Amino acid sequence: MNLWIQHPAWLTVALAAAGYSQIAPAFRSNVEVVAIPCAVVDERGASVSGIQREEFSVFDNGVRRIIENLWVDTDAPLTLGVIIDASESQRDQLEDHRRTALALLDRILRPGDQAFVISVDTEVRLWADLTTTSREVQEQMAGRPGALFGEPCPNTRQSTPGLKPVPVCGSSPLWNAVYDAARLKLRSITGSKALLILTDGFDSGSTHTWHQAADELHKADAAAYAIPYPSGLGGKFAPDLYRVVNEAGGTTFSAPRGDYGPIVARIEADLRQRYVIGFRPEKLNRKLRHDVRVEVSRPGLSVRARKVYFEVPQ
Repeated sequence: MNLWIQHPAWLTVALAAAGYSQIAPAFRSNVEVVAIPCAVVDERGASVSGIQREEFSVFDNGVRRIIENLWVDTDAPLTLGVIIDASESQRDQLEDHRRTALALLDRILRPGDQAFVISVDTEVRLWADLTTTSREVQEQMAGRPGALFGEPCPNTRQSTPGLKPVPVCGSSPLWNAVYDAARLKLRSITGSKALLILTDGFDSGSTHTWHQAADELHKADAAAYAIPYPSGLGGKFAPDLYRVVNEAGGTTFSAPRGDYGPIVARIEADLRQRYVIGFRPEKLNRKLRHDVRVEVSRPGLSVRARKVYFEVPQ
């Protein structure tokens, strides 16, 4: 069995520990170590530094594993994908979503970072392809969403003659957008990665489930964040959106209404200076999908980290 080799989930190269007086040990190429990035926050959600290795615990499929390495990953390049719900239930808020995406990217992106934007209506479309500046994103988003992104939804024609084809995916294939953004854009990129989803959270007819979308985020080593908005069709709570965000080690934000500082601060605290925990996995269970849990013993603190990692069969 071969293990998934991609920083930071699987690590087989030497890395330096930023923020510690010692260097993170080098790993031999035939030694496979799972590396789980995480953020430690207090009760207010503020990032906490200075946590020691003995204060962490990590559980792999319910079994506590020995933490062999702990370092801080500082200022790794950030790739941020933004998914904008442009479906009928969010049509009245679409311009606000666009302004929010542009404002956040303008504040977050630094030299070496990159971003892309996807819209979700009856089809998933690429609104701004991977670019390194917020100005380029703004130029691309000045027009309408562009080319189809991911696998197009198959069409079915109603029996009434003369009617246009109706997409099988329905009016808002949100989980298809998350699935394809993680698989086609984020998985091949190194560094810190995240999706920010602006939506009411209601999926209509995706060919992928929220579980499959979350698993693709895990395989891409990407976090997920969301700004939930009220649905124009009357829905008020979309639990699967919260499940995806929680699975991927992120959090949700209230609609910013022009105050983007708290969102920028939280994302940067999570992704620009992260603890990375290295441990050897259990080799006897031969399971491809592992549930992983990271805890911290210091009172009043909690950990945000991915809930799953994958092995890849050879």
